[in-house]
Amino acid sequence: MNAMQQQDASTTSNPAGPERPWGACVVPFVVFLAVGMLEPTRSGDGLAGAMGIPFAAYPLIYSLRIVATLVAIACSWRAIRRWWGRPTWWPPLIGLMLVVPWVVLAAMQRDAGWTGATAARAGFNPFVDLDAPPGGVWIFLAIRAIGLIAVVPLIEELFLRGFLLRYVIREDFWTVPFGMLTFSAAATCMLYAAASHPNECVAAVGWFAIVTGIAAATRRPIDTILAHAATNLALGAYVLMTANWWLL
Repeated sequence: MNAMQQQDASTTSNPAGPERPWGACVVPFVVFLAVGMLEPTRSGDGLAGAMGIPFAAYPLIYSLRIVATLVAIACSWRAIRRWWGRPTWWPPLIGLMLVVPWVVLAAMQRDAGWTGATAARAGFNPFVDLDAPPGGVWIFLAIRAIGLIAVVPLIEELFLRGFLLRYVIREDFWTVPFGMLTFSAAATCMLYAAASHPNECVAAVGWFAIVTGIAAATRRPIDTILAHAATNLALGAYVLMTANWWLL
């Protein structure tokens, strides 16, 4: 195989894998969750409240969370990059459109009172809650954007569709083609959607089902990552324009 063929092979769909599967698909997500346990909420609940971490420390803890997760990603970046494939043009467009039902359904669920205070998002508004000069606010917003648009889509897609949905099919999940669907995998996806987004569970179940359909259609991890990133980009823009920080 010549150099050109090797380069092409590294950018096309490779549904099995990746190399170092646990480090690529699981470790970054675990790091993100572990550090996230220290994020304070406005109500002072959770581990952060028990440890006396004030809500004002949210930007610092969030920044540490992103840095720690990026380090975990960097440790397996080569395996991730070689595996995720070449992007398809249409999944990001689907992701952008999906922000509309997400916002509408999340607002309907909130107005109906189908939410729990302990599961609420931090809702940190840097323009109000951050005691810093304007430059500090925009630095935090840049870090928040990196987390929302780049880090979260990558690690959640690698964990959910790269690991979990394949693991319920076979323990050596790296041998299961990406995007392969069974009843147990589909059910796991729905349970994950509801459990990980309890205050937006109606929107989450539908959103995750559609993105799982993208995975089944293209069999390329990059397509679900970009669809996820597009939704988060549109959601972040919506929050900036409307100040509905409860969505973040």
